[in-house]
Amino acid sequence: MKKILFIIPYIPYPLNSGGNQAFFNMVEYIRKRMSVSVLLYPRTTKEQNHIEALKKIWDNVTFFVFQENKEPIQKSFYFSLLEKIKASVTRKMRRRLNKLKKDPVREKAVLFQSVFPAFPSQYLDYVANISRQGFDIIQVEFYELISLGYILPQDVESVFVHHEIRYIRNENEMNLFHNLTEREKMIFQVAKDYERAALQQYKHIIALTDTDKYILEQFIGDNKSIFSSPAVIQPIKEHPFQPATSNRLTFIGSGDHYPNNDAMQWFISEIIPILHKKGFRFTLDIIGSWNSYDIKAAEAFEEIRMTGFIPDLAAHISGSIALIPIRIGSGMRMKALDAVAAQVPIITTTKGIEGIDLRNEEECLIADSPEAFADAIIRLSQNTDLQKKLSANASERLKALYQPERMLEKRMNVYRQITGEYLA
Repeated sequence: MKKILFIIPYIPYPLNSGGNQAFFNMVEYIRKRMSVSVLLYPRTTKEQNHIEALKKIWDNVTFFVFQENKEPIQKSFYFSLLEKIKASVTRKMRRRLNKLKKDPVREKAVLFQSVFPAFPSQYLDYVANISRQGFDIIQVEFYELISLGYILPQDVESVFVHHEIRYIRNENEMNLFHNLTEREKMIFQVAKDYERAALQQYKHIIALTDTDKYILEQFIGDNKSIFSSPAVIQPIKEHPFQPATSNRLTFIGSGDHYPNNDAMQWFISEIIPILHKKGFRFTLDIIGSWNSYDIKAAEAFEEIRMTGFIPDLAAHISGSIALIPIRIGSGMRMKALDAVAAQVPIITTTKGIEGIDLRNEEECLIADSPEAFADAIIRLSQNTDLQKKLSANASERLKALYQPERMLEKRMNVYRQITGEYLA
């Protein structure tokens, strides 16, 4: 039986996002066909507890859990207080400056965290040691770990799963900056070169969509082994269509992922005023984890309800119209698949449906300007026949394109091709 090691930052349990659910589904399938190990880097006691919960479920998976041994630093109370004050003042000044500039995207942009991160030496030693324990495949996931390819052994089939192409996201965000500086242009180019060089350390790359696969082929050249293997969604359960007759809108996504944050800021500041002007009354449920700073703009609108985590997502969003006003990022939009699985019609931007083969006017409505997005909401809310058509078409297309067993077998075929052998 072939041995595979997954290196990821951390996976929470219970699962709280589409990406984590997809990884869980993948391991759940592969652990019955390969010898699976997972290397994790928990930062908090809560994360460590989640790993303990996973160990009980994955009883045949080997866990390697890195824990940094920090030398205690003697600090006076006064010194610690000054550190806290400095951190607080720095955050407040950054927020204040960006409010004055009216440039919230720049404040949260990942551009400034896109160049090589400084890992603890102990962690790098740990990864290097574990990765030399006889694995056939070592798979690294998520951009924050991309540079680990430099320390993986050369006699192993190394794989990087690119969930979101970083330079594409940086371009999306920078297009929304006001007065782009020369320094920011330089950082973008340095980060782009870093991403390309880091990807070239891996023998194989997996993109989640055909769109990203094509972009990566152009980005790093045709001499790399690049595969398209979508995230594995939950099996689609038959869910009855319920028309949206009460003008209820829903958005799925947590505020700690900035593309979601930007989407809601754009909707609140640009689209809601148009809906108000046109006399359209509605409610909007924002589903997911958001902190108080993220939702300040929402507090001014009585139509918006922050619902937090919902155990039965399909039941909750049934009878609504799902909005995906995404302007930033790449990869696979799990929120679109969640809506389709619940027989809920979708209104999205082009970016929001990128990489998922749903077509305008056939399986969804696509609108990229605030005016067009508002008009699509009003139009779809008033036409239950169109709601039903879009939902039914999208459901059938999703079943054809993203059957879980087919997606899992597609990933197994990637591993077979990588190793050159049939995996039992």
